[in-house]
Amino acid sequence: MKISILVPIYGVEKYISQCAETLFEQTYNDIEYIFVDDCTPDNSVTVLQHVLANYPQRQNQVNIIHHEHNRGLGAARKTAFEAATGDFIMNVDSDDYLALDAVEKLVAKQQETGADIISSSYASLFEDGTMIAHREPHFDKDGCLKLMLIQNTLLPHIWARLIRRNLYTEHEISSVEDINMAEDLALTPRLIHAANSISNIEDITYYYRDDSSASTFANHLSAKHVLSLLKANQELWVYFKKNDLKDNYLFAMEIGMLNAYHQALKAGFTKRDITEVLSYKPQHLLFRILHGLFAHKKTTALLRFAFLSTKWFYKKRFFMKERHSSSVLT
Repeated sequence: MKISILVPIYGVEKYISQCAETLFEQTYNDIEYIFVDDCTPDNSVTVLQHVLANYPQRQNQVNIIHHEHNRGLGAARKTAFEAATGDFIMNVDSDDYLALDAVEKLVAKQQETGADIISSSYASLFEDGTMIAHREPHFDKDGCLKLMLIQNTLLPHIWARLIRRNLYTEHEISSVEDINMAEDLALTPRLIHAANSISNIEDITYYYRDDSSASTFANHLSAKHVLSLLKANQELWVYFKKNDLKDNYLFAMEIGMLNAYHQALKAGFTKRDITEVLSYKPQHLLFRILHGLFAHKKTTALLRFAFLSTKWFYKKRFFMKERHSSSVLT
């Protein structure tokens, strides 16, 4: 089974050596590596080439693609996917790195279960040397998707996952150019919805560098970040309106929309600015009632309260159902 590892490159001269070494030293052999140089302004590609020279057995498996101009992370992921020929896809950010047996373990689980998506646990790395493990929770496809769509609960990261390639091609799912922050939110829930089944392993296979840029996105969204977040939500809204014919995920997605509106209003967007990007219209009665909070920046505190409280009640109900299901099964 051939695995395509997709790696965008931009401004990672400090980190790409460690990333590349862990890629080329994977215990699994049948891998193609696709690096996309998104016109990085530093020596990242030169460093990569120096590392590759130390792994002659991998050189024929490596494809380095150069963008003619900087197009952003979404475009770099899309370029890499279009060049991929593997049965399964793995996304790796070039400032992160893998456990040396990451691919082998993910492939073994896939072959055991036949699942379309295999996820693993991961660890966050901080500049002070601190490392925090994040264990992948055991949810089925339905539960996993609902918790992703309500946002800020189960992270929709595209990395640390082995994904069947034909989920993208058969369902017309791809990374979106111009979505460079929240690109995972735009992509991962659609892929999970398209999957027949998902599975996971508890082993940590991925080491994520949780640096200042990541914390900036999480804690203080700029206007540029918010615009990307709105575009990501638009991708979800269009996809699920078309493909979720029984509205199984509509309520969860509407909770997530509260977050999108809150972040946009807080960043100074007007309601008109938001609706120019996001075609969402409240569907359930609760969200039609809350629609008045979407009007202007003065409502952001109430909108945040509405998002957090609605999400809390939804999660409480969800986890109660999970516990009940488990007790029935046992």
